[in-house]
Amino acid sequence: MKFFPIILAILLMNGPMAFSQEKEWGKYQEINFPRIDKVSLDNQGFIFLTDPEGNLYQYNKSGIVVNNFSPPRQGRVSHLEAAWTINLFTFSTDLQEYRILDRFMNPIAENRIPLNLITLAKVATIGNNNIIWVFDEADLSLKRLDYMRNEILQNQPLNLILERSSLEITEMREYQNMLFLNIKKEGIFILDNQGNRIRKIQAFPSNNFGFWKSNILFIEKENVISKDFQSENQEEFQLPDDFRALGILMNNQMVLLFNSTQIRIYQRSETPLGGK
Repeated sequence: MKFFPIILAILLMNGPMAFSQEKEWGKYQEINFPRIDKVSLDNQGFIFLTDPEGNLYQYNKSGIVVNNFSPPRQGRVSHLEAAWTINLFTFSTDLQEYRILDRFMNPIAENRIPLNLITLAKVATIGNNNIIWVFDEADLSLKRLDYMRNEILQNQPLNLILERSSLEITEMREYQNMLFLNIKKEGIFILDNQGNRIRKIQAFPSNNFGFWKSNILFIEKENVISKDFQSENQEEFQLPDDFRALGILMNNQMVLLFNSTQIRIYQRSETPLGGK
């Protein structure tokens, strides 16, 4: 018992972090795919993935393919977003093209990035009210593009908002009416829906990150990290010993762990994250 105060002091010195009790990961369904590039999960339990050529595949929660889409022009998808209730969004930096599809893989809107408005779209993601957020690397600005009217609604110079940043944005997503920018080796910056800085949090996803309630989920050093983006409280969960996951996504029923060749589909209640 005399060691307890020392242990408590060490934990307090390390900041607001909690380590979960160990719990085994349960049974899973799997999707084996030779070249997985991007993965996304919607709130109905459908799983979407792309290959390096930009082909899009849809799987059900049992890991069975139910639909696919091949674009007219082949090119790697830089961003895939299926978490929105109605539509799917893809963006290709190489092709400078975006595409919005319905849940049956029918294109609703597909266009090249308008060169008269945006010179070099480096990162893009879908937002509310017919908006696409675009980081224009040519002038280091964040732009809100109304894709229905083909009009820039706002142009925010990121190099002024995020001073001394490399602006090496690896991923950008809108969630709960806020914009999240993952900047390599700097952390995740949170902006409001007008592009104004709210805060930066100490989270460093090497690949993708997902959301669950007020938490950001990502993989770091072979652990699942769940970080509350409001309080910055953090929990860590040990990954399965037999699977080297590169990314994680979660909804109210499922947890996905994936790498470049396999997706594992777990029931959330049968994982260490079941109590969250």
